[in-house]
Amino acid sequence: MAACILSTHQAKGLVNNSAMDVRSVLHETSSELSKINDGDKLVQVFMNIKKYMDVDEDSAPLKEKAEFKRVHYTPFLRLLVNNMGPRWVDLLTPERLELWDSFFLEGPPDQAFLVLLDSVERTKPSICLDRCVHVLERFLQRGALADLIWEICQQQLEPTPTPVLHEVILGRICSLPDHLANSLQKRNKPLFYPKNYYPRVAGAILRVLRMISDSLREGKGCSISFVSQVMGKVCMQGHQIELLSVLVPHLLTLLKSDCIYQRLSWRLVESVPERWMDALITGILQVARGPADVSKLLGDLVLKNKKVEYLFTQKMLFLQYCVQKEKLQCILGYLSLEKSRRPLMVKVLRELLEVWSSASVVKHSPHAQLLHLSRSILICSSLMNDDEIQSCKEEIKFALVNGTHVYLDNSILNTRRLGMLVSEALSKYLNPEPLHFEYEEDEEIKELKSLLSPPCICPSNVEESVKIPGESSPSNVSPPRNDDVKPEEGSRSASRSDSELDSDDDLVPYDMSEDTELKKSSAPAYIRDCMEVLLSDDLEKVEVTMRALAPLIRANTAASKEVSVELVKMLLHIDQPGIEHFEELRHEALVASTVVDPILASKYLTGEFYSLNYNLRQRMDILDVLASAAKDLSKLVAPTKSVKPKPQPANKSGTPNTAATAATADWKKIVEERIAMKTRRFGKGQSAPEPVSVPNSFHVVAGHFFFPLIQNFDRPVVTFDLLGEDRLVLGKLVHTLACLMHLSTNASVASQMGKALLEFVWVLRFHLDPYVRQGLLFCVSTILLSVPWERLMTDMAEEVIETQRWLADVTERDVDDDCRRIALNGLVLMEKLKKNLHSRNKK
Repeated sequence: MAACILSTHQAKGLVNNSAMDVRSVLHETSSELSKINDGDKLVQVFMNIKKYMDVDEDSAPLKEKAEFKRVHYTPFLRLLVNNMGPRWVDLLTPERLELWDSFFLEGPPDQAFLVLLDSVERTKPSICLDRCVHVLERFLQRGALADLIWEICQQQLEPTPTPVLHEVILGRICSLPDHLANSLQKRNKPLFYPKNYYPRVAGAILRVLRMISDSLREGKGCSISFVSQVMGKVCMQGHQIELLSVLVPHLLTLLKSDCIYQRLSWRLVESVPERWMDALITGILQVARGPADVSKLLGDLVLKNKKVEYLFTQKMLFLQYCVQKEKLQCILGYLSLEKSRRPLMVKVLRELLEVWSSASVVKHSPHAQLLHLSRSILICSSLMNDDEIQSCKEEIKFALVNGTHVYLDNSILNTRRLGMLVSEALSKYLNPEPLHFEYEEDEEIKELKSLLSPPCICPSNVEESVKIPGESSPSNVSPPRNDDVKPEEGSRSASRSDSELDSDDDLVPYDMSEDTELKKSSAPAYIRDCMEVLLSDDLEKVEVTMRALAPLIRANTAASKEVSVELVKMLLHIDQPGIEHFEELRHEALVASTVVDPILASKYLTGEFYSLNYNLRQRMDILDVLASAAKDLSKLVAPTKSVKPKPQPANKSGTPNTAATAATADWKKIVEERIAMKTRRFGKGQSAPEPVSVPNSFHVVAGHFFFPLIQNFDRPVVTFDLLGEDRLVLGKLVHTLACLMHLSTNASVASQMGKALLEFVWVLRFHLDPYVRQGLLFCVSTILLSVPWERLMTDMAEEVIETQRWLADVTERDVDDDCRRIALNGLVLMEKLKKNLHSRNKK
């Protein structure tokens, strides 16, 4: 034990001694450098320090070399820069100046790079500045930029990385031309121009990728995030073309030779921060030769990254209308190349058709944007197969019905031509005899017509990824040449051709339209297991669970009540856009949870409606869930009685004689129908049994749904203002309250709800939004239908009279036709209720 302690102390002593030795040598050197007037002496001092940087093991102990590079290298470089001047230039010949340069070129590249840039920025025009610029130029020419990036990649794997330092180096690498142009101005070197510098950055990235590939082959770990950050930030600064025009072609060449580079390429793009993803994707689309190149570089990134999905399906198609035709073909062709990405293309076409057919868009959009929409629709529709076109048939029909006349009524000739051309192209998918218009074909129309039959994107990839209907049919397979067939093979082929005549190609195939895809994962059998799966990253398991969740909640009410609030909270915040019909499945599960435990679930939902950190879509989802749950609870479902089936007569073998039973039932039915037709009846008794009276489940909990929603509407939240700009949610809230009021008919709490809702209507009756006013008028009608007229005239007679006057005023003066119609219906309903009350009083 004592020997171990002694050896430990000895090791610490050796480390401290090595540090003291290096520190003392550097202290003596710094004091001598300012006094030396002899070139030979200066070289000797340099060589005394150079031993800590040599690769030769005999020059200095390894611990001293590590200590020098870790602690003393940067201060020593600053010392060299501070002393560089005319005196040293006179003492050092050009050969000896190479020794001064070697301290920057052969040491740790990250420290040398920062010292050189700082020196260039701080130093005034002088010999020192010229020397630093010369060394920095050599630093870039010898490829040290790749060593610098590789060094940072290695440092990021250390237990204690330095992200602040890495951020500084990242900024200096990406904006080096700007820094040097600001410092050097007219004395700037051509190497530091953006058109010359950023291709070198691309070359450095390619070299680093080779280093990473070699490291992976050796089984070593490596980080690629810094390389992605360099690429993303350079593109963000507007130098996509200079960087990617060199990087992308070489990277595509590497992808053909090695699968590791394919993984590196995908990870390289995936690791780019989202704030720079827009600029990178734009640059790739500008440089790529076609959709196949984009697919090789990005893979399925559009399915993994929401930012990329937004760029491909929204921003570049709807918000940017100066996109070139080739770039549009790259965007939509990329979505069509893989089967997993084609649902996004179908979604894009539906949204394009909706926007294209909007009268407001046609009226307020410039011609360039309408042309962009037309190009997108033609390219997208030409890339879709028959099944996908059939899935969009309703949207195409809607666009033709509502959009064509909007374009034809437009006063601008070019806009009318666009509408005619797109209508002709869309109508051929619905009718074998498409629409045909007569118009003059200019260059714009010819270009659009050329998009109807785009060139082949990538035949090999398309055949592998997307199966076109009819592609594998026997008629499409070319037969072998007879010249190359031997006699024996010829006889065999003849016999095979005879046998093919008896094949089953003419048989009618099975109808598999309602078949569902078999999933590898099975649905959980318990609610808590479902909750655990919902938090996982396995998309297939989450999809299977979501499809089985709503029936499972309704089937296990006891278990669902225990975790109802937690489940509702989880479902409200979860978002899986990669799952088909996810919104509908989540809505069904939320409704099922609320129906199973209405009090706690409604308390949570109504409380979260006015909470912070929710977007408008989530708040509207809450209203939809409350309304749907209320409708579900108010359904009058009578208890079913089990009826024992009558025993069927058995045949001699003891099995039921189903054929005889069916025949007996048929002739009895025919006889009864004939008798009923020829029988005259002067009076009928009870034709159907009286309905079984069952309680309305919603009446008990109606107050829990209604009153929390109506309480805080006038209290603005930081991110939510119902009485301000969030009028859409206010209109949805008003209609939801009216729905809850209508479902509370004959409930004991209906009169209180009606009074509160009438006060709510009275406060907002002069709202500017027609949608909100329509909801308020609908609320009045539901109050009249849900609350007995006697209670209305007893508890709130003055409010009812004022409401009647308001309805009359709306009928005469409101600018919205629907508001006037609903108000008139309310007045008619009031008069009917009054007449019914008078008639009952007379009796």
